[in-house]
Amino acid sequence: MTVEGLIKAALRKLGVIASGESPSTDELSDGLTALQSMLRRWASKRMMVYASTKESFSLVAGTYNYTYGLGGTFNSARPHMILGGYILDSVGVTHPVDLIDEAKYRSITVKATISRPYAMYFHPNYPLASLYLYPVPDAVETLYIDSIKAFTETSSISATTDTLSFPPNYEEALIYNLAVRLASEFGKAIPVEVGILAESSYRDISTLNSANSVESIIIAIPAGLSYGARYSINSDSNH
Repeated sequence: MTVEGLIKAALRKLGVIASGESPSTDELSDGLTALQSMLRRWASKRMMVYASTKESFSLVAGTYNYTYGLGGTFNSARPHMILGGYILDSVGVTHPVDLIDEAKYRSITVKATISRPYAMYFHPNYPLASLYLYPVPDAVETLYIDSIKAFTETSSISATTDTLSFPPNYEEALIYNLAVRLASEFGKAIPVEVGILAESSYRDISTLNSANSVESIIIAIPAGLSYGARYSINSDSNH
């Protein structure tokens, strides 16, 4: 569906335009601005993003800090959230890289330790985020990252002639929720059926995406183990 087609459908739901009628240039411009704003809002909600993004990047030996975003060291759209990752070595073996928070990264007293990284801290700066690895990479290897990004980049819909790319089940939610956003702008009351469909279609997508997500399970390891120690729940031992 084109951006213009989506805006026209939303305006028809409000009775701003009739079937077969075309909106004015100003109406299309207002619709585009509202759509971009709505998509940015949806992108900030984990349950509105239908799938994680899987990417791989080459590490540089001796470099622990990588900028992440368009034009950064990891030249890809800036993620909203990192889910996890692993390193693939030269013989095809994978090594997990745990995601740690800012406090945990601060607690590492010697950050210059050199070895294969097994932890990463994501700092969501803007426009370029930063990814800190620990220990500092000792070799050129590949880091695979799972992250959450916008399901469609608003920068890719800068004109009403652009085409939106999203799963089919998003279409109704986009049309009816855009209509709700545009109602006050065009001085229209939200028709009851439009409000109901906007809410239910949004909820359906959120529920579906939630069902497809698996939350991380955090298991506390015995007290006294230093950071980086591994604990096995199978053998009840650390190494």
